[in-house]
Parts: sequence; C-alpha cells; structure tokens
Amino acid sequence: MRNLLFLAIVITSCAIQSRAADYGLVFPKLEFVIEQEMREWNITGVSVALVDDQEIIYSKGFGDAKRDSIFRAGSISKLFNALAVMQQVEAGNLDLDEPIPVEQLPINPFPDNPSVTLRHILSHRSGLQREAPVGGYLDESQPGIRASVESIKASGLVTRPGEKTRYSNIAPSVAGHLVEQAAGKSFEEYQAEKLLKPLGMTNSSWTIAATPKDRIIVSHMRVANGKGGWTRREAPLFDLGTIPAGNLFTTADDLARFASALINGGNALVTPESLHLMWTPQFTDGDTGFGLGFVMGKFNDRKTIGHSGAVYGHSTSFIVLPNEKLAVIILGNEDIANGRIHRIQKVALSLLLNAKFGEEMPSAPEPFAIGDLSPFAGEFESQSYWAKLEVVDGNLVGDISGQPTRFTPSGQLTFKADSRINDAANVRFEKDKVGLVTGFELGGQRFIRVPKNPTPLPKEWRSVLGSYGLDFVPIAITERDGHLYAMTENMVDYRLTPVNRNVCSLPPGMYVDEEVVFLPDDDGTIRFIDFANMIFKRRD
Repeated sequence: MRNLLFLAIVITSCAIQSRAADYGLVFPKLEFVIEQEMREWNITGVSVALVDDQEIIYSKGFGDAKRDSIFRAGSISKLFNALAVMQQVEAGNLDLDEPIPVEQLPINPFPDNPSVTLRHILSHRSGLQREAPVGGYLDESQPGIRASVESIKASGLVTRPGEKTRYSNIAPSVAGHLVEQAAGKSFEEYQAEKLLKPLGMTNSSWTIAATPKDRIIVSHMRVANGKGGWTRREAPLFDLGTIPAGNLFTTADDLARFASALINGGNALVTPESLHLMWTPQFTDGDTGFGLGFVMGKFNDRKTIGHSGAVYGHSTSFIVLPNEKLAVIILGNEDIANGRIHRIQKVALSLLLNAKFGEEMPSAPEPFAIGDLSPFAGEFESQSYWAKLEVVDGNLVGDISGQPTRFTPSGQLTFKADSRINDAANVRFEKDKVGLVTGFELGGQRFIRVPKNPTPLPKEWRSVLGSYGLDFVPIAITERDGHLYAMTENMVDYRLTPVNRNVCSLPPGMYVDEEVVFLPDDDGTIRFIDFANMIFKRRD
C-alpha cells in the first residue's frame, strides 16, 4: 500500500508540468545576478548547477571557479550521512527509535534518564551540544570520527532529548560512527561504496587525502581580530573530526547528480518509504522543519528539500523541488556568505519555475523614499546582538554584531536588510508616542535603543576580555555598552549573560543553551576558557 501511495504521488507530480520548458532566457539573467553578487560582496568564485529531472541543464564556474572545481559542501554532508543511516535501518542493523547505548553518549543529567535515539539525532532533537570538545569546528587537530565521538562522553546533554530543536554537528557524527560499527568499515569507505559510486559522484570524497588538492578551490575568510576589526586571509585546509556532519568535498555537477537521484525516488539507495520519512518533518505537525537529515521548506508555496552549508571559506546551498523535478546547487568560496548564496538560489528557482511552468516572476519592489533617515540611526541591542546604524551618503547602513548591513526602505517604518548572512530580511522599526524611533525587529530579535549613558561593564569582568583559541577562528571576548560579547566562528558577536563570577550563558543563536566558563589560575588570571565544552587557551 505504501509503495502504491508513493507511486501515486510521483505520478501526480509528473502531471504538474504543463508545457515544454524553454530555458533560453534563464541563463543570462542568472549570470547577471551571480556576477553582481560576487562583485558587491567580494566573492571570488562561484559554481552553479541547475537540474530539470534527470538532466543537468546548466553548469558553470564563475571567477576563480571552474565547472569542475571542488568545494567543501559543509552541512550538505548531513544528507549523505542520513541516507547511510537509513540504509542500515533498512538492513536491520540500526533502529531509529531504539535508545542509543549510553556509552556512545554524553552524561544524561535528567532524573528520569530519557533516551536519545537516531530519530532525535537526525532531526536535531538529541539534546547534544553543538560541537565536540575534540574534532569540532574549532579544532584543527584532525582526530577522526572515533576520537571526536569519544570526546563527548565527559560532557552532559544540554537539553532534554526531543524537547527542542538545537542544531548539532557532533550528534550526526555519532550517527555516522554507528554506521561504521554496523557496517564493519570506515565511514569514508562505506560512503564511497554505498552512495558516491552508485550515484556516479566520481569527483567527490570525504577526506583531503582522497581529494585532488589542485582542484580544491582556494577560499577566503574574514577573520575577527578581537578588537572590532577584521583581516582577510586564505582559509586553512584540514579535515573536521565531525566528518559525517560537514567534511564532504564535491562539485556542483556531482551534487546535481545527487539531486536527480532524489527526484527519481532515490535511485534505489533507500526504499520510497524511507525517503518519504526522511522528507517528513519530525516532532511537529507542520510541513516545514527538520526531517531525517533533510530540511523541508517552502518556495512560493512549493515543497523544498535540501540543506545549506558553511565551512572555512565555503558557503553552499542544495535545494530540490521534488514535485516540480527541479534543483539548484550553488557553491561559493567565501566564508559566511550564505545570505548571498541564497539570493542567487532564489533567483535561479524563480527563473526555472517561470520557464517550466510559466509562474510569474516576483516583481522588483517599488523604491520607497524617506526624506530624513537620521531618526533611525543610533546604537541598539537585542537578546543576542548589538547593532550600530548610521546614515552614509544618504543611505541607512549598519553593523549588526560584526556583520556590515545595508537597509533599503520599503515603507515608512519598514526596510529590507542585506548582509553576508541576510538576504532582503524584513525589518520593522518602532516609534514611541512622541515619534522617536525606539527599536526594531530583525530575524526574530527585538532590538532596543541603548541608553545614552549605559551602565559600564563591572571592573572584575574586564580581566576576561581578549582572544582565545585558533588564530583563524578565534573566540573574541569584547565589551560593548556594558555587556560582554563573544565573537564565534567569525560570524557574529553573541551577548553573554553572567550566571556567576566565572560562568556566562550563551543566547539564542548557534550555541543556545550552552555556556562560557572562564577558567582562572591560582592567582585569578584567566588563561583558558571553556566555550560550549571546548577548551581554548588565551591568545593575548
């Protein structure tokens, strides 16, 4: 019955196409946008592939990128990891809902000892920390999967399993390690045999040693200097310990072949029932969110599946419209530029839907003029971030916790915000009863104007200011408007909330619900920090 239901869905989706697609105008329009984004946001290399069913209808490299340039896929890797898990579930070697053995996991601090399952792990509901103490995103030691997984055992679950969505890189790596144990071979060997080879992904691999180094595109990073400034440098090249979560090396064409296989029902990599389950949001009645490995979303009310990625100088996006049999792959060689990659992706999807189904392209917003922008300027802060807005050459621009941002008016109090991480994000300003701008909302956060004379940072906290960890991805602890902030992964400053003299909690964001612990020597000098279960030495 399930097979018949899945077949009916496939037949219905095939009937969606109503005319022969003419892609002649898609490519020049898309290329214009790609070149514009690269120029405006200093992205030196982009590789793109567009898919219609079983055909790669377009593939091209721009700037430093060639069509066959190899990029780091980042968290797109999690899709392949999840498929490997489901293969072992189908083989009867793993079970989605059986408790994972406690010896594979961190300490469970909850009184009733709730179990962690593979279903929790693949849908980011495990309660595990984001990164491992060893082998995580902030560790260049290349310890491998086993040592990375072993390192979490002295940690504790951050939140109760199943309770809330908390994105993790070590959790899916635990799943990848369980695949190794079930299959009796290394994760890389299993992936090459069971996934990459059947998919025809001949230019893809899971480690640097297995990847032709002369084809890996040089990528770039904007590195925080710990003093509010930045330096630009070439990104380092090393294997993450969390290989299943983010270490895939691949090309746009290889990911296009993967997309075609998914459109084709998985090409027998897993059963249709398993694929349907993977594309079903877990622990929710909604139709968007995390499935098993895959992220389900909407584009113009059409179902999307896929994932994005960000890893050391690479920003990537993989998205499939399964019912329309379309896919877009965008790979860029600039760190933390996913907002711009998603901008290119959205344009590509709109152009494809217009060409294949005659769907109307979104119209450019009408320009809206605000005579005096100065009331919107000033310093603001939210639960997680700081913001400084100012008027430059008649335009409202800002810095959101380290991310340069431009604001385009769309109404009297509404703007669109563009940055390396935001693409036309909605912004709504607030005024008080006498008409003064008091704050704004952006990205689910409410920013309020900072008082003219904020309470200064207590003297005893100044001893923790400085940079910790690796030179290319430092944890920079700074002070602003009387609050401590931690720059993480060269992305944004996160506001810290003191819990006691040596412990601060991290706010909503990448490390939500985790803590920073400042570790003093006998004389009280802070020489190390424990940042979300990772120990870092002070650099300065």
